Amino acid sequence: AIAEGLAQRILSGDAPENLKDKTVYSLDMGALIAGAKYKGEFEERLKAVVKEVTSSDGNILLFIDEIHTLVGAGKSEGAMDAANILKPALARGELRAIGATTLDEFQKYFEK
Repeated sequence: AIAEGLAQRILSGDAPENLKDKTVYSLDMGALIAGAKYKGEFEERLKAVVKEVTSSDGNILLFIDEIHTLVGAGKSEGAMDAANILKPALARGELRAIGATTLDEFQKYFEK
């Protein structure tokens, strides 16, 4: 609801100045994972999303619902999880994201 409200405010011109030119995209983790048949396919899909977002020069805000699912998502033997793919771009400030989760899931996965 928060991300949708923000997107509506951006569209209506009622957003803070630093958000006026931004576009909000929702990351569908299920779609990224679905149909990934070979090892590394999920990671390649997610890296392509990160590349697209980082190449927007900060104009894309990525909304990730149930962000706790990123921890371990796509992880298999020898593979990275989704959170570790996103971390470098987040740390450099190249990826701006809004995450939604429950208090319980936040405490379980992020307050470790």
